[in-house]
Amino acid sequence: MIDLGLLIAPIFLIILLGNILKSFLITDEDVWNHLNKLAYWVLFPCLLFNKTSVIDFAGIEIGALSLTVISGFSLAVAFCFIVSKLAGLSAPTITSVIQGGGRHNAFLALAIISQLYGEQGAMLGAIIIAVLVTFTNIVVNISMTVILNTKGGGIIRILSDLKRNPFIFAIAVGALFNLLGLGNLPILHTLTLSIGETTLTIALLCVGAGLRMKGFGEKIIPTFIALVGKFIIFPLTVYLMANFFALPPVMTMAAMIFAVSPTGAASYPLAKQMGGDAPLMATLISLQTLLSVIIIPLIIILLS
Repeated sequence: MIDLGLLIAPIFLIILLGNILKSFLITDEDVWNHLNKLAYWVLFPCLLFNKTSVIDFAGIEIGALSLTVISGFSLAVAFCFIVSKLAGLSAPTITSVIQGGGRHNAFLALAIISQLYGEQGAMLGAIIIAVLVTFTNIVVNISMTVILNTKGGGIIRILSDLKRNPFIFAIAVGALFNLLGLGNLPILHTLTLSIGETTLTIALLCVGAGLRMKGFGEKIIPTFIALVGKFIIFPLTVYLMANFFALPPVMTMAAMIFAVSPTGAASYPLAKQMGGDAPLMATLISLQTLLSVIIIPLIIILLS
């Protein structure tokens, strides 16, 4: 328990530091927006490319692991949609509940897995990100387009968004380098490793800076539905599927950490851009991030 605290505490302390910096020292919102863009477009793609270009896929049950995390995400999204419709929620609110129940914070999950299992954890995290980022973006974008009846390109716009997603691009190029045996090109690999090592700290600071402490008492019903989807349906499904496929403990732990990681910060600008309930989305991101301080260590203890 003490060892776990020593491993996990620095991650959440960095998030707290980001919130303190935003509140008292670096109060300019534009600075944090630019840091978020830097992490999204440059730092994290470099990290993903670096990891996927050298992953040794031997002994990794990619199919079973992929089905495990996709099943958890899919059931969580289905639950959020069905219950939200039965509750009579508006279309914009439903889309934000879906994002809150299904999306994940890849930065936080990868940081924790890497801290727990070192290079092996980082490799597994990169594989899960490769699967979930692609699948999540497809499902969420299509769902929001259909539910909100937005016009402007439909499937073509969605495919265009996916094509420009830096995570998917970095993973695809890294996988190609891996297949061609080029993953350890000296200068390129060293460069992306050096850049990638700065990713998680900056990303976690931005997570803390993005926390919004107000509005938790508003819209209780959609907030509750999203929390059940994220912290009960998603992880329970992942756990059952991992046991069904008899995944190794390390892979099960990695999948579970992604399952209970809070919804990602990218959910907010997407809600704002496509006409979802952006204030609710901001509340869900902040509340889930705060709850994950308790839930993620608890899951690790239970699985250990």
